[in-house]
Amino acid sequence: MKRLSVMVVLLIAALAAVPTGTPTSSDVAVVKMFAPRGGPGPNCARVSPLRRRVTEPAVLTGAMRTLLAGPTAAERRAGYGGWFSAKTAHTLRSVNISQGVAYVDFRNFSRLIPNASSSCGSALLLAQLDRTAGQFPTVGHAVYSFNGSRNAFYEWLQRKEPAVFR
Repeated sequence: MKRLSVMVVLLIAALAAVPTGTPTSSDVAVVKMFAPRGGPGPNCARVSPLRRRVTEPAVLTGAMRTLLAGPTAAERRAGYGGWFSAKTAHTLRSVNISQGVAYVDFRNFSRLIPNASSSCGSALLLAQLDRTAGQFPTVGHAVYSFNGSRNAFYEWLQRKEPAVFR
């Protein structure tokens, strides 16, 4: 009977150690997504940080997903805005980091936010993306694409693809 009691205690301890799918505090990191607040004024690329909790270790992926979902309703009431919202929330395809460059690929969201291709609009969109990606020490630069095509992304913004990454 004593052996059975010890085995039951060990079984309970082992089951308690099995992950349940709910992140623990050690599985969660606090990151920032960046959004504009108020009107742009003379600086179209002015963005401010909003804190988010994401699951580790894919913190850049988590940060990009939160950015694409946009500010919460409460944050929007507080004056935060930007290009991203529930319409763009599920457009992230992949994130890869290689030699300090984050390669971020999206489903083409250009029809969801068509005015982002104006000069001020593209500056704001890139500021939101670049500041969100650039907060991590492993990211020196970020390059974006639509469905695997960097050309499609930068052509939509009427900008040249960063020369160093062509």
